[in-house]
Amino acid sequence: MPNGMFRLSRKSQQTARNRVLLVGLEPAIQDSISVVLNTMEWGCSAVSDLEKVRPVLQQGSFEAVVLSLRHSEEDLERIILAIKDIRPALAERIVVVSSRVVEFGILELIERYDLSHLPQEKVLSRLWSTLEDLVAFPPWCRVAARNVGVARLLFDSLRMHGPIGIRSSHTSGRRFIYEHNNTTFDVQLDVQPGSNRISLTGQVLDGTKPQSSYENLSVVLNAPNGTLARTTTNRRGEFILQFEFAENVSVEIRMGDRFWISVPLTQLEWVKERMRKRTGT
Repeated sequence: MPNGMFRLSRKSQQTARNRVLLVGLEPAIQDSISVVLNTMEWGCSAVSDLEKVRPVLQQGSFEAVVLSLRHSEEDLERIILAIKDIRPALAERIVVVSSRVVEFGILELIERYDLSHLPQEKVLSRLWSTLEDLVAFPPWCRVAARNVGVARLLFDSLRMHGPIGIRSSHTSGRRFIYEHNNTTFDVQLDVQPGSNRISLTGQVLDGTKPQSSYENLSVVLNAPNGTLARTTTNRRGEFILQFEFAENVSVEIRMGDRFWISVPLTQLEWVKERMRKRTGT
């Protein structure tokens, strides 16, 4: 029996019994996980209905969550956000279990939310060590699922003249230029005529690499309450997103395996004002 098992088991005997929330798992694997947890002297609660996750979290105390990947990407994100809202610390202790090949969009979700991932065939052999890493050690001792670089603002068309080498824009929108290392992100925002939706066009640029290097990059528009829109870049590194107004949004671009760059778009009050003028409110 691993030393870590003795450490956590003794701790659980000194305090209330540690519990794990199981969400949406198939009955057979759920029963097997329950046996493993009992061996660890931990307890568990299980819910199959996604709508029951929030009330169960509000009523009980849990050390970790084990979540099935059988659900859609939208449902998974909804569960993760509910956990972050009700038990923020618990959001750092989520284990997702897959029973088949994981779709690329789900893999992105695992990276973006730093989730621990176990294939179903490895759950029984690796669940204990995974929970030990999540519960016994603080977050800064663990290896993050992804590396996120934050781009810095170089140019804002409302506040300054365009930098040398950047083509001018004659549209009614507002243009931003961001940079991270050698990579430039050209972003333009505008309100669609007769609409309350925002149009965002962008391009990933790097003079040291061929433009084809930035084809088919995943682009996700995030807000505190989840994903607002997503797309991929074309062969020129260009992308288009449309979304309704939200506070504190950011564009996240997956530049490589476990490597993302975040482009913060926090100053959008001018968009709200332009919407009011166009609708006469």
